[in-house]
Amino acid sequence: MRTVCWARYGSAPPMGQQVYETELGKALRGHWSIEERTVLPLRAERTTGARRVPLRLVWSAPFAVARAVGSSLYGGSDLVHRLDLRCPPARQPEVVTIHDLPPLRFDDEGSLPGWAARSAREAAAVICPSEFAAAEVRELLGVETIHVVPYGIDAERPAPLSGAELEQLGLRPPFILHPAGATKRKNLDGLAGAWREVSAARPDAMLVLCGPPHPRRDELFAGLPGVRYLGLREPAFVAALMGAAATVVVPSLYEGFGLPALEAMAAGTPAVAAARGALPELCRDGALLVEPTADALAAGILETLAGGDAVEARRTRGRAIAHEYTWERAAEETARAYAAVLA
Repeated sequence: MRTVCWARYGSAPPMGQQVYETELGKALRGHWSIEERTVLPLRAERTTGARRVPLRLVWSAPFAVARAVGSSLYGGSDLVHRLDLRCPPARQPEVVTIHDLPPLRFDDEGSLPGWAARSAREAAAVICPSEFAAAEVRELLGVETIHVVPYGIDAERPAPLSGAELEQLGLRPPFILHPAGATKRKNLDGLAGAWREVSAARPDAMLVLCGPPHPRRDELFAGLPGVRYLGLREPAFVAALMGAAATVVVPSLYEGFGLPALEAMAAGTPAVAAARGALPELCRDGALLVEPTADALAAGILETLAGGDAVEARRTRGRAIAHEYTWERAAEETARAYAAVLA
């Protein structure tokens, strides 16, 4: 059993990428010895076992300096798997997972280290969760060979929240759920515009928002009727909330995978998703794909709320598609990449 050092960038909230890291790690541990290294900026909140590094300095340093820092962090492992492109590169053989590249497409998504593209090109293997993400990495970073390894999803879904639990949260059915962040690519502008139309046509419906606090969300939805913000919640709670929702909406302009859409399909909850990024590739005919405009999103939500044979067919198809995505399959494909590098 060869030792793989997992290098995480630990300051992000527990959402899609962190779910990938946690669940893939569980599935891989039966086959590989994994040592975790969580890399944090100096000013980040202290986390048990994390290595605090002056990352801003490392990100602007020459590639050789960044690699020396990485080598000191990762020890003598046979292989390093950087789960985030912002983690310093290593001298050992490397696998790098690149989920997507929003910093190179949107001005509110932070930035990448100056050596990011070179470190990706010099890695022994690059993994992306979708063909869309792989195309982005080829175009923007110049990486030629990429392993596409989709995320998985737990086969066992939590029970939907009960009526009493919903009441305690101040919710009533039917409600539409948006469980995501609030940066520009999440397209909350389009969703806010759509909600004005939906709430006018269906005043009985509610819109439930989950995700990290952000002033953009506050401003866009202030004063709109029937909106409830529940904050950043644990994945298990969000999954149970999805099971009780009438619809999950994913209006994003850019997603490297789109885990909320997959989770909705697995829960048997009809999903309305923007026909952008990796969402068409992931959802196929298991969700209603629409243009990411306010009018199109509103029409899709209202169509789904109305129900009918087409909605039921998509819901059934979505469940079947979701069953194709397992963490065991993701672990097997990742392990093949490891073995090829070490060979």
